[in-house]
Amino acid sequence: MTFAVTRTIAVVSFLALLSVGCGASTDSPAASTTAAGRGDVTSSVVDALTPLIGSVPFAPIPFAGSDGKTHLVYELWVTNFTSADLVVNNVKVLDAGSDRIVGDFAGEAVRQRLQPAGSREGVDHLEPGQSAMVFIHLDLTEDAVPASLVHQVEVTGEAIPPKKNPLTERIGAATVDQRTLQVLSAPVLGQRYIAVDGCCDAQWHTRAVLPINGQASIAQRYAIDYEQADEQGRVFAGDPADPANYAIYGNEVLAVADGTVVDTRNDLPEQTPGSFPTGIPLAEADGNFVVLDIGDGFYVNYAHMQPGSVRPAAGEKVTRGDVIGLVGNTGNTLVPHLHIHVMDGPSPLAAQGLPYLVDRFSITGQVVDKAAFEHSEVLGAPLATQPGVTPTDHTDQLVLDLNIVTFAP
Repeated sequence: MTFAVTRTIAVVSFLALLSVGCGASTDSPAASTTAAGRGDVTSSVVDALTPLIGSVPFAPIPFAGSDGKTHLVYELWVTNFTSADLVVNNVKVLDAGSDRIVGDFAGEAVRQRLQPAGSREGVDHLEPGQSAMVFIHLDLTEDAVPASLVHQVEVTGEAIPPKKNPLTERIGAATVDQRTLQVLSAPVLGQRYIAVDGCCDAQWHTRAVLPINGQASIAQRYAIDYEQADEQGRVFAGDPADPANYAIYGNEVLAVADGTVVDTRNDLPEQTPGSFPTGIPLAEADGNFVVLDIGDGFYVNYAHMQPGSVRPAAGEKVTRGDVIGLVGNTGNTLVPHLHIHVMDGPSPLAAQGLPYLVDRFSITGQVVDKAAFEHSEVLGAPLATQPGVTPTDHTDQLVLDLNIVTFAP
């Protein structure tokens, strides 16, 4: 009973304050004001209480995808600053310079992208005091990429005055990061590689938010798990518990650029395919790995290699195309594959993921969807692929989710 009374008072108090604040921002024109005790202060902005606050902690970086479009992938952090639920009705992404809409998410699209901190489940509302991320992916033509963005979010809730409910806020201003991207060579060579859990809407990597060292990081924002199919389109043939029966197992892993080895591990045993291991310490999640510093603030992480196969040691230089290890099944892994991602620091986890481009590859097919791939991965059945995909050659683009690619020597 005490909680209910306290909560009601809190809601009413916020309603009163919000009414004053929102009334000032909506009904009063921008004007010069003088604040007593602070000297003369002239401002064109009228302060207003905002029940939803938000920011973009890591600016979006545009990159060319294998679909010919320019992509921006980033997160809008939002917090419900009221004592009642807020329903997020829609999120619009605007060109901050012109208010042109470049992204519009409503209804189920919001639910698919709004994910509370610490949860992997999407929601359409925020509980009192709750923080969440809106995972945003924009695919645009190159000439349509704005210089800066702002977000227009419509919310509904009982803590908003009736005359202003629903309420639309502008939050999360961000400047688009136009840095020059690294152009890398292939990490493996051969045919029928599948880019699993790649950019930009697959959730396993793109939404892998980790609370590391007091910060929320998504080092794997652009990560890819490369698996491979045999000539019959199967990921494995024979006993699925034997790593050697997977098409990719034992393939050479190559340096994608000239660089300096920052860190490695080479002593962890193979896992039995078919299920994730339990009790894996954070330090062993990548299994046997190599981290390369390739310059200009870009680092490359290779994970899950065979025990004893990692060739370079920390501090050594490698040249583009050098063999640095063999594909294995070590660490936190389900089946043999090569995990690769690029980040802005030497830690594979405590960093922000960066996009990159692959210098040349061919797309020879496209897996129908994640469910179809998992069916093949579990049963060893031939991959279900989209019909009518014509093989195409690509240069200086990022391989996208479920592309089937050839990396030629």
